[in-house]
Amino acid sequence: MAELRVLISERPAAERERVEKAYIFSRDAHAGVNRKSGEPYITHPVAVAIILARLGMDTDSLMAGLLHDTVEDVDGITFELIEAEFGPDVRRIVEGETKVSKLSKQGSQVAEVKDAGRDMQAENLRQMLIAMTADIRIIVVKLADRLHNMRTLGSMKPEKQQRIARETMEIFAPLAHRLGIGQIKWELEDLSFRYLQPDAYEYLQTRLRTKQEERDALIQGAVAQLQEALVDDLELPEWVSDIDISGRSKHLWSIHNKMQKEGKALEQIFDLLAIRVILKPKDLIVPPGTDEKRRERAEQTREKRICYHTVSIVHSMWTPLPGRFKDYIAVSKPNGYQSLHTTVITQSGQPIEVQIRSLRMHEVAEYGVAAHWMYKQGAQLAQRDRENWILQLRELQNEINDASDYMDAVKTDILSQRVRVFTPKGLAISLPVGSTAVDFAYHIHTRIGETTVGARVNGSIVPLSHKLGNGDMVQIVTSKNGHPSRDWLNFTITRSARSKIRHHFRTQERDEALKHGHDLLERYLRKRQLAVRQLMRTQLLEDAAHKLMGTRNPDDLYFALHSGKTTPSVVARILSPSLAQEQAPVGPSKRGPVTPRTPEPGGVYVEGLTTSSKLSQCCNPIRGDQIMGYLTRGRGVSVHRIDCPNMIRLLKDEPERCIAASWDAGTPGGTIVDLDVIAPDRPGLLADILGVLSAEKRSPMKIEAGVNADSTAHIHLRMAVTGNADLELVRTAILRVQGVQDIVRAGRSGKGGARKNGMSA
Repeated sequence: MAELRVLISERPAAERERVEKAYIFSRDAHAGVNRKSGEPYITHPVAVAIILARLGMDTDSLMAGLLHDTVEDVDGITFELIEAEFGPDVRRIVEGETKVSKLSKQGSQVAEVKDAGRDMQAENLRQMLIAMTADIRIIVVKLADRLHNMRTLGSMKPEKQQRIARETMEIFAPLAHRLGIGQIKWELEDLSFRYLQPDAYEYLQTRLRTKQEERDALIQGAVAQLQEALVDDLELPEWVSDIDISGRSKHLWSIHNKMQKEGKALEQIFDLLAIRVILKPKDLIVPPGTDEKRRERAEQTREKRICYHTVSIVHSMWTPLPGRFKDYIAVSKPNGYQSLHTTVITQSGQPIEVQIRSLRMHEVAEYGVAAHWMYKQGAQLAQRDRENWILQLRELQNEINDASDYMDAVKTDILSQRVRVFTPKGLAISLPVGSTAVDFAYHIHTRIGETTVGARVNGSIVPLSHKLGNGDMVQIVTSKNGHPSRDWLNFTITRSARSKIRHHFRTQERDEALKHGHDLLERYLRKRQLAVRQLMRTQLLEDAAHKLMGTRNPDDLYFALHSGKTTPSVVARILSPSLAQEQAPVGPSKRGPVTPRTPEPGGVYVEGLTTSSKLSQCCNPIRGDQIMGYLTRGRGVSVHRIDCPNMIRLLKDEPERCIAASWDAGTPGGTIVDLDVIAPDRPGLLADILGVLSAEKRSPMKIEAGVNADSTAHIHLRMAVTGNADLELVRTAILRVQGVQDIVRAGRSGKGGARKNGMSA
């Protein structure tokens, strides 16, 4: 706590007292509890608060850091108590943290049990991200919490270390990057790298340690030379009150990542050594009455001038490497990062990267969104400058129901590396690396995406699949006759573009299905010279939909007609009840309607008619199968499985003769089925199958067995079953036999599997 008191020593006395009160409350709540490392538990919330204090976060955030585990871990402490003692803002942050913490623990418990836990973990991460968008400070406090947990991860089991490190690398380090909090991002990445790839981490650490003294000497010499040059410059001392020059080594994960991506050895990484120049401008003198916006613009203009002047001094001292100058001031990174980067060759022949920025730019680079609180503008500035990606998290929640898809979208669209491109009017657009012209078009507006026919990048015509790079100026060519292509799904990468393209084709398919269902019914009514306009009134269609589908939406009726779930004849008989009497089937002798009778055991009930029916032997339907009837010419109704190839053909060629059918609920009956058991041939296979059937008290009516040229055995069984559920019990029993790969349902004609060279048993 002593370090925290030092860090907040310059804050007003009232704020220091509030932090002290939160510390005492947390200390008493966690009294007698230790962490897995053996330390008193209070060391964790204090460490979190210290990280937040170093970021310059506001007092409410520090208090929430001290209190973030109290409600979850201590009986009797409630959110209402936190609000009463410390205020609504502290309660909101603590409540957000508590929800996040519970989700993470639930996910980890499930993940340790089985692979299915990945779905639970994805759902928990989704809920966590949604909870954190309620107040941006919740994200920052969670990052501080995760950072200290990563620092003390050594006391965990190896499998838990791997899981937490992977989650940190995939979610929390990118979150820190999007918030612009560089110091947390780099440390989270290095700590995750240590546990995810310990061998590579140790190798790099050892290689860098062996030459540390040599590098330190090079850096110190270069810093001294540059300090002297900047102080001796004629203009720079007039503009700045302080120049801070320091050396740094590149972070281990950054080095490893660069070596892997570019296929380079350690000696080929030119920015292993770097010098950072931080310039603090003198106070700007402006005329009285100058408004705040003009003053801010003037300060930023002067900052840029100072930085560009400094880089010119660096280039006059040392030789710049061609192609290694990066201007992140003119074109800042999507997270707001601004700086000038240049790589130079010093007199010793060693390449060194020099970073030049103003004090304000440095604070944004190191602390990101947290830097706003340093300027005492607190929540108002954070609220005003909240980036669109936080709102995107909420939009994705509304668009995507599946948790795994949501996390994939977050990683691809929000937390991935970014490129910044420009519209013809100079508007900067941030997109994931690898985005194409189509991704850009849909990002601007859905209508522009849907009417895109071409694209120009930097004035040149490019394919729509062209990947955009940093600084590209993109112009989309549209046409009122343009429309999306399914091929676009092969190269677009943003979730937004892909979902909008799929939505377009789903809408198109829906419209085509509705039209097809409507046309089927209209053609049927016209063929019978019925009053189409009168029968297809909305009220009658709603009544028909309610009777057949259970809804009152005519669209559901059209969909059912399109998909074959019902037939025009069935709908027509509901729209015009008199039609049912006229359409009773007539036999060859033309003796009139068939006398209604009760279906026989195993029979079916045909919608709208009670007539003779026969189970078709081409697919041999059994009770429980989805079925449909076909009104034959003089032979009653032939009943098929709905997936029977003959039924599919009849629905296409003669839909008016296809009739909805269902199993007669009053007479259970029994049915004969033919099964083809497929398995690699081996001694004892047939005996094992008969053994499991005997154990289930089943006796096949017929058995045929044979082996194909590829040594695949086909064992044909004819069984009596009472229905689909009974058949599934038989299938489950046979599938337990070693080697059985599949069980194919066959028609009574026995065409379900090859039985050449077979022998009957």
